Amino acid sequence: MFTNIPWLIYGATGRTGTLIAEEAVARGHRPVLAGRDAEGVRRLAERLDLKWVAGPASDLGALVGDAQLVLLAAGPFGATAPPALRACLDASVHYLDIANEIPLAEAVLAADDAARRRGITVLPAVGFGTVASDGLARHVADQVPGATALELAVMLETDGSSAGARASTIDVVMSGGRVRRDGRVVRARLGAGAHRHATPIGDRTFVPVPTADLVVSARTTGVPNITVSRPVSLPPMVAELAMPALPVLARASRILPQRDRTPRSNAEPGTVESHLWARAIAADGRTAEAWARTGEGYAYTARSAVLVVEATLQAEPLGATTVANAFGPELSFAAGSELVAPA
Repeated sequence: MFTNIPWLIYGATGRTGTLIAEEAVARGHRPVLAGRDAEGVRRLAERLDLKWVAGPASDLGALVGDAQLVLLAAGPFGATAPPALRACLDASVHYLDIANEIPLAEAVLAADDAARRRGITVLPAVGFGTVASDGLARHVADQVPGATALELAVMLETDGSSAGARASTIDVVMSGGRVRRDGRVVRARLGAGAHRHATPIGDRTFVPVPTADLVVSARTTGVPNITVSRPVSLPPMVAELAMPALPVLARASRILPQRDRTPRSNAEPGTVESHLWARAIAADGRTAEAWARTGEGYAYTARSAVLVVEATLQAEPLGATTVANAFGPELSFAAGSELVAPA
């Protein structure tokens, strides 16, 4: 069905990009592979029997060719996403990325007028963050019309990590804490609001974190007050005291030599699970909450990204929007998310 629709994966040789390329081929796609490392892109393209091009993200406009859509999977996204989005707008081709960073999600959604004038769709964060969480947010918010607060908890589990993901995480941590209050993303001290929360796999300490959910779920649900939390291996009081030092440590990690200490683990396929929780709250006390379970984070991102590519290629141009707004919470479940019993 999709073999005759040209699209491009930029960042195909990274861990996530390779998984997306493999998933795309398994589903009958023939994407063009692209990235900075020509030799790496060539080897992957030969293995998957696909076409390839190479060059920096700043030259993406010269790499697009006849592609109708570009999926950006190359981090750090603070460096790659702005020129990639500009190139897609200039070429009038659909733009998707798997970034999970507040400024980038804001920039993508701010391109709505430009995208509509060019007759294209632009979508931020089409990987685990934020497809899984935003789908669940939409699910609970739909049950509480007029909700004024949304709480999200994301327990992402992955089989190892990637260099691009770590670089993007450092960028996020260096920016400090954020929450959404009265419709605006505002600064918050890292560690503030640390608390214990019952989960389907036991009690955990959670702390608010600055992720693109604060932007994406606000656009999807219209809820003005949003907090997104993730678990840490610390008691709440220790987290409140220790986490303000993380931006300093993150900056230090930028100037110290780094070795990859997080290769893929030996976990059996299908044994790594991620969990998410969402609760919508109205001023009159009405609430709705739900837990969801997905598989391993990188695998979910590969499935969700390709499903969003398919949905985008089949839809009318949508301008700049979110996955859950464009295609409903059903896509997040189709990618491998399922509701589970409350904690």
